[in-house]
Amino acid sequence: MNTMLQWIDQRSGLRAGIQRWADAPVPGRACGRRIWPCTILFTFCVQAITGFFLWMHYSPSTQTAWESVYHLQNNIAGGALLRAVHHYAAQVLLVLVGIYLLQTIVLGAYRKPRELVFWIILLMGMVTLGLLLTGDLLAWDRNSVTSTQTRVSFLNLLPLVGGGLYKLAAGGPEFGHLTLTRFFALHAGLFSASFLVLLILHGVLARRADAAKVESTGKSTPFWPNQALLDVAACVVVLGVILIMAVQCGTTLGSPGDLDPDSKYSAARPEWAFLGLYAFSHLFPGKFAIVPIFVIPGLLVCVFLAMPWIGRRKAGYVFNLVLTVGLLIGLTALSFQSIAHDKDVAAVDPKRAEAARTYVAAVAAERAQTARIVELIEANKGIPAAGALSLLQNDPRTQGPKLFAQHCANCHNYGAPGDKAILAKEVSAPELYGFASREWIAGLLHPERIKSDKYFGKTKFRKGEMAGFLAEIHADLDAEDEQFLKEDLANVVVALSAEAQFPWQQKQDAKDARQIEQGRELISDTLGCTDCHRFRDKKGSGSPDLTGYGSQQWIAGIIADPTDKRFYGKNNDRMPAYCPAASEAAQGPLTPRQVEMLSTWLRVQ
Repeated sequence: MNTMLQWIDQRSGLRAGIQRWADAPVPGRACGRRIWPCTILFTFCVQAITGFFLWMHYSPSTQTAWESVYHLQNNIAGGALLRAVHHYAAQVLLVLVGIYLLQTIVLGAYRKPRELVFWIILLMGMVTLGLLLTGDLLAWDRNSVTSTQTRVSFLNLLPLVGGGLYKLAAGGPEFGHLTLTRFFALHAGLFSASFLVLLILHGVLARRADAAKVESTGKSTPFWPNQALLDVAACVVVLGVILIMAVQCGTTLGSPGDLDPDSKYSAARPEWAFLGLYAFSHLFPGKFAIVPIFVIPGLLVCVFLAMPWIGRRKAGYVFNLVLTVGLLIGLTALSFQSIAHDKDVAAVDPKRAEAARTYVAAVAAERAQTARIVELIEANKGIPAAGALSLLQNDPRTQGPKLFAQHCANCHNYGAPGDKAILAKEVSAPELYGFASREWIAGLLHPERIKSDKYFGKTKFRKGEMAGFLAEIHADLDAEDEQFLKEDLANVVVALSAEAQFPWQQKQDAKDARQIEQGRELISDTLGCTDCHRFRDKKGSGSPDLTGYGSQQWIAGIIADPTDKRFYGKNNDRMPAYCPAASEAAQGPLTPRQVEMLSTWLRVQ
């Protein structure tokens, strides 16, 4: 073994190199304020190592990026911890560079001969921000996609060059596959390599500056053992912090990113490091957004670059210090203000309260969608070749509310309890939550409730034959006849709701089989419903078919074309045909699959 070590040392000079490193003079004596370069190097190494193993599992495309991250986090042993360590090491790296920069400004350590060292620290901070910005998109979930779209769109604010820079960043005129591959190249290639180069330059220039200081003061101590042990202890603490955060907090992965503008995540927020700038940008609306995004940050960077010259005199040093502390306090205050605004649902200002409620609702919806995609993947026994997004795009529970909000909520309410309600700005058609359920039909067959806004109150049917028929059969009845009619209508309600064949009502329908049969006889013969309505073998006309009323096929049919003779025909009141027959020239706004998903969702209780 000794022979081998001697052979290596003779040809590489390794022992002499280690000795020179250990004996390198440190100005003054070992102290804690010199630990930052070593901790930054250590944290970057953690980033590089974990990033390499993440790279081994990552597939950068819009159809595989989210899927590969999901696979790593859920199916690879230790994958979730690996991703969490990489994530929190990035946050810690920014904090360490920030502390190092702040310490340099506070101590005035940017003066001769350390100007270049200071500028490199500043550049390291900017490159670290670049790493965070580009790394954020790589998960390709809804929050990261929407946040990055917003950030990149700011480039269009720049006159003359803005459009070109946007295309350069996005990889074309629109976000897509090339955007992701470009950001991945920037993150794993350009910014990572730039940070490594800056670390090397910092080491060389800092060593030269220390040597000059030792030469001028004559006071120094060897790097080994005191300063080296302090650096090692600091690195152990940093690693401990990263591991604790990774284990305790973990990392989240939202639902797959969707480039459809209608799927934009309204509650998307930037990383914590950019929250202050995010809040600051809201103070300059419209065309003035270029001021907080580019003008003021650009001026601040110029001022920081000029600090070595500004700080030559005491007044300049004080200016640098006050500016830095003031900027830090201001960004921190704006960050907390932004967080508080998002949660202030009881604000005195109605606009602020409404914005907070919208944010909270969007976050809740995203959490539900994230849980739903996991359910779909498990039910599908894996992610299909078309990608995880295809599962959501073909899921009635996910697409139903969106389709209803886009196409139905102009007129109809969906008054589900809690945050599942979808309410129209101005109701002009019947309530559709619980449609065809026993409770809903009972209200429809009530002579007064049928004329309320929940049913036909805002339609031309308020004074139609159905409302007139109910008023007529209830007129001039004594108490005994009223009781018989009430029992008959109860049977009709049960029978008509049974036509929907709700899965959640099957046991009750089986239990009430006799009552259902009596109700069918009442509909077919006794009450005269088939004078207008078709029901099974009875062929009424002029009103909707009651056969299969509320079933998936029935609801899909009336959504597709309410003017069909099976439904309202020429008596239709304003409801458009959303998916008319293919033979018709005019095509509706919904596809047959969308109609199927919407009708399926409306039947969920």
